[in-house]
Amino acid sequence: MWKLMLGFSIAVSAAGSAAGAIVPIGPFDGDKVEGFETQPPFQFERSYDVFGSQGVVQQLGAGQGLHITTGWSFFGLVFPHSGTYFMGGAGVNAEWVFDVPALRFGGYFTTNADVADAVAEFFDADNNSLGILPVTAPLNGAWTWNGWETDGAGIKRIEIVSNNIFNGFIMHDDMQYTAIPAPGVLALVGFAGLIARRRRR
Repeated sequence: MWKLMLGFSIAVSAAGSAAGAIVPIGPFDGDKVEGFETQPPFQFERSYDVFGSQGVVQQLGAGQGLHITTGWSFFGLVFPHSGTYFMGGAGVNAEWVFDVPALRFGGYFTTNADVADAVAEFFDADNNSLGILPVTAPLNGAWTWNGWETDGAGIKRIEIVSNNIFNGFIMHDDMQYTAIPAPGVLALVGFAGLIARRRRR
């Protein structure tokens, strides 16, 4: 039995240390949802608490700031994907930081700038880059889902950087977040699986 426990411990350790990869995924219902309906609107802020204060979204760059609003006109006009409010960056990009690293993260994106889309870079808790992937953010308020999942290290933070020359003006709404399970939970699930397989032999 101790050999089984030792082997499982080594396997869990190896899995936990693997950087893994970031994989695009379709829409999902996260453990936490952020629709920007509870924060003070119509201001320009450096950061906002999100996901029930289990994370923060903060500005990247030295522009005007992050902005929660009901409608925003620039090169195009944007209204919320749902609800009353959405969030974007006025001359700033956005960084999402989670108290507990994410297993999954996603939401709906668009832009009111003159160039569509953005890129997202993902980082683990040790600030190692887990990869850079495109973000589809169409012009003129055409909200589009983008979601990602890690198959290795948890996602501690994500930098979302626009493709336009103005910095920011990437709009976010109906964001979803699921924390990565605690190591003890993963260990129990994995150990139960090993025991079940051993009994079937």
